[in-house]
Amino acid sequence: MTRPHPRMTFLRVVAIAGFLAALAPPLAARAQGISLGSTKQPVEILADQGIEWYRESQRYVARGNASARQADTTVYGDVLTAYYRPNQEGGTAIFRYEAEGHVRIVTPTQTAVGDKGVYDVDTGVLVLTGQSLKLTTPSDTVTARDSLEYWEAKQVAVARGNAVVISEDRRMTGDILTAYFVDNHTNPPPAAARNSAARNPATATRPQAGQSRPTTAATRPPDSGNRMQRIEGFGNVHVSTATDIVRADRGVYNADTGIAMMSDHVRITRGQTQLDGDFAEVNLNTGLSRLLTGGGQRVRGMFVPEQKAEGTGDAPRDRPNSPAPR
Repeated sequence: MTRPHPRMTFLRVVAIAGFLAALAPPLAARAQGISLGSTKQPVEILADQGIEWYRESQRYVARGNASARQADTTVYGDVLTAYYRPNQEGGTAIFRYEAEGHVRIVTPTQTAVGDKGVYDVDTGVLVLTGQSLKLTTPSDTVTARDSLEYWEAKQVAVARGNAVVISEDRRMTGDILTAYFVDNHTNPPPAAARNSAARNPATATRPQAGQSRPTTAATRPPDSGNRMQRIEGFGNVHVSTATDIVRADRGVYNADTGIAMMSDHVRITRGQTQLDGDFAEVNLNTGLSRLLTGGGQRVRGMFVPEQKAEGTGDAPRDRPNSPAPR
């Protein structure tokens, strides 16, 4: 008996959507997460060049501007591969997705991009590699050079290599940054954080004529998706305020309080003035940086006096601050 050719043409691509729905494991869907295969809803796969079914290796390969959509999650790529295996119910289940070339994973509240993506259904972990790695939410952006991971069950993103996290108007960089997200509906920001912009003129943004005041994570309604609550940084950690640049080996930023705690080889730079110590507390709401010490070590500071401008009787002026590291 002649075996059927493994390639299925584009006309038959959508026809397998119902079959792929039976492959999905019976797990509860996580709200607004980046997930595939975690519900019994149909999976619709589209591809310009068709789909190949490899029975011996138990995988499907969609080629040419391919996409796989289940519920509110869609994966795009030049090539999409889905691996399946037998399950306890006597059927089969997809346990791994791979995407290559112009990869995008899109949900109503999150978009992740890269050159290659691997999603493990069992663990709910997405790993992106390649160029221009980025995870975007309505208020936060995470970028990395080497890899970008998203752990769905823990709502944690890990950026490795020249990592940058931008949350509203706050910026943190480091060799490795770990961002923790929470659901605004079940874990709304504290009332103090929601009202801080109104109380604090240093962070309040005045809208121009004809514009409304911008919405921030603190002022956004509590049921409007996820928000970044905490960032942990390791290696060459930089945090910037309007006047200071703070460097350290480690740092933890709490978005609810607006305070970053920095430790190990801390250096605070303001213009040409430099302070060194063991610990620092940086309040990004007020712009106040406090250098602390521990273990019997002393805080050290180097202050450079400002010179009066030549040919004028003007009082000394502050030198402009150095730009924030990028």
